[in-house]
Parts: sequence; C-alpha cells; structure tokens
Amino acid sequence: MSINSDDRPWPQVLDHDGVDWPSEEQRVLVPFCEAANRAETSRLGASITFGSDGELYILHATDGEASADADELRHEAELELELREEFSVPVTQFETEYSSGVLDSFVDSHSITATVVDREERGFFSRGRDEQTVAAGCHNVVGTRMDAFESPSSILVPVAKGPHSGLATRIAEAIARAAGCWIELFHVVGEDAGEAERGDADALLDAYEHRLGDDVEVDHHVVEAAGPAEEIIEHAGYHDVTVLGAPEKGRLRRFLFGSTTDDVERDGESGPVLTVHRDTDESVFSRWL
Repeated sequence: MSINSDDRPWPQVLDHDGVDWPSEEQRVLVPFCEAANRAETSRLGASITFGSDGELYILHATDGEASADADELRHEAELELELREEFSVPVTQFETEYSSGVLDSFVDSHSITATVVDREERGFFSRGRDEQTVAAGCHNVVGTRMDAFESPSSILVPVAKGPHSGLATRIAEAIARAAGCWIELFHVVGEDAGEAERGDADALLDAYEHRLGDDVEVDHHVVEAAGPAEEIIEHAGYHDVTVLGAPEKGRLRRFLFGSTTDDVERDGESGPVLTVHRDTDESVFSRWL
C-alpha cells in the first residue's frame, strides 16, 4: 500500500475528484435474496443514507415460487418503521422475483447511486460477480461479517493510491455522521521508507482529511511495516468497523499474488469490513487482469 508509483510520486494518487458523492439525488439500495443479516445491513444502508442526505430503498428478491408470509411481512414493516424513526430518512421497500440481472435492472430503473450488500447474499455474487461487479452503474459497498455490525464508536479507513480509496473515505464519513463517531485514516509505508515517502504519506492523509466535513472528527496515522495487511488487521481490532477501497488488482493477479483487501476481509478476528468500489468505466477484461 505504498503511495508511490514506479515513475511518479504523490500527489497523483489524490486524483479522486471525479467521485460523484454524494450525488444531488442520493439513492441508496440495500438488496436481499437470502435475507442474510437483514437488520444489520439495513442499518448500515440507513446510516450511509442519513450521512449523505439521501433516500433508502430496500429490495427483497424472492424465490418466485413462494411469496413472503405474514410474519415476514410484519418483520419487514417493523424494520422499515425502525429505520424511519432511528435515522429520519425516506425508506421504500420493494419485492420482486429473483433473477441474475435483478440488481442491474433495479439500479437502472430507480436511478440508484450506491448499493450496500452483505457478502453472504450469495445469489448476488453468482457467475463470478464480486464487490466490483455486484451491481452495474452505481457505487458498491460490500459488507463482510455484517452479523457483528452495530452503530460504531470509531471507524478505521486504510487508504492507498487506488481509485477507490477516495470513495471509501466518503462512505466512512457518512456512517460517522450518522453514528456520531470518529474516523482514523491509516496508511502503511515500507520499513525502508525514506523521509520523502513518509512525508508523502502524511500529505496524502492530510489531503483526505481536509476533504471530509468539519462535523466529523478525523485523525490519521502512518505506520512503517513489512506488510500492510498485518498492520491493518491489528489496527482494525481497535475499531468497530473497517472501510477500505476495493483491490486494484484484477481477479487473475489477486488469485496469483493475493491482495491486502482480501487478507483483511478473510481475517476472522476483526469486526465488519466494508469494501468500497466506485462506479468506473473499466472494462471486464481489465477487471480480470
């Protein structure tokens, strides 16, 4: 997670100005298929909605052979009421038959700007879809270990040079605004990092911090270590939620060489991890490589 590229150092890595967040008409979607961790993921979606002054949509993609029973309908109505009362955001629930393209269709027809989905909703990650492609045409936030999600008292945001770190800071800002908690921006440089690289890292985090609202308390921390994943996992233990950008590497390189994001997601000791992927026009080929 060094911020320096092979041929140019910082500040090229701050080129996240194109992130449309929040949009003028923010619409956040929380979809369910298996209804995994429904309450927790809905509260996360409501937090992001509140913190970005938007509208919340909850979509239940059903089997098609069986509609929701009376108890399930009552639970859905109770959840909608709780979210309205707790977060004071507009909430609209939909039910539709599941298909492989149900998310893309809903995003397009309702002008959704961000989708928040639990990784345990396996139906939405079929046919090779991941946090980068779970829904097309919008930003994606994918939660891991969402069964442990509660309103956080602090959020860890590891940032790097990738195109998704900028949006990760804004997602964390929205959650912090809803929860009234603080954010730690975090970056790891190599043990052999020189003074210039450490200065670049501080400047990077200063720049990210400057972009966040004055109503959110932010601190930042630069650490020297041999590997970023271990340091991030250790620091995640001091926070309730970790928010980080999706891997830069395509699936093939991640399979061969691994990625920091994947290592953090797989760690079973830390709390919920939110992986953020900004809406980009990158090709399917580039996502694989």
